[in-house]
Amino acid sequence: MDYTDLARVKRALGNTETGDDTLLGELITRASRAIDRKCCNARADDYFAMAAVAGETLHNAQVDARGNLLCWPHKPVVTSIAALSYRSSPLSSWSDVNLDVVEVEGCRVTAWLKLPRQKLTVLVSYTGGLGATVDDLPADLVEAATVLTVRFYREVKSGLTDTIGVAELGTLQYTKAWPNRVLDMLRPYMRVEPW
Repeated sequence: MDYTDLARVKRALGNTETGDDTLLGELITRASRAIDRKCCNARADDYFAMAAVAGETLHNAQVDARGNLLCWPHKPVVTSIAALSYRSSPLSSWSDVNLDVVEVEGCRVTAWLKLPRQKLTVLVSYTGGLGATVDDLPADLVEAATVLTVRFYREVKSGLTDTIGVAELGTLQYTKAWPNRVLDMLRPYMRVEPW
């Protein structure tokens, strides 16, 4: 799923021509995947897209001091859990968790169990994400994708090198670094939980 669309990008560019629509479509997808990787530090295409995920294996699960199982599925927000199992080693069998003792908060899933403190592997099926369409996504995420797409387009069209312009002469200076505006908008979506 792309995090912006052609109409938004063309509006940001002030462009009504259709000659670059194919290029813009490709750049929208590139910007969306770049945002995926920037926000979750992993290859996770469609990280923000709402989806039903079946049988995702998580190797980062842990049991806290109170014996509760904690895990972080690979979506920014988990809306519901369909199934949850755990095991302590590849040689042990999966233990199913009664969903009545499972609580979801953001992307953290807690199973209120009484387990000894340890690291576990979890198998989870769930629904998660921020939206099924661009219109369902938070406005700042869509804006970040739009700005980044425009940036990519400007680089393609002007052939930007690493830096263009001389600050002392008052000419505009561009770099290929991520725009600060985009980074500021993405900051609330940066994943800090274990992958």
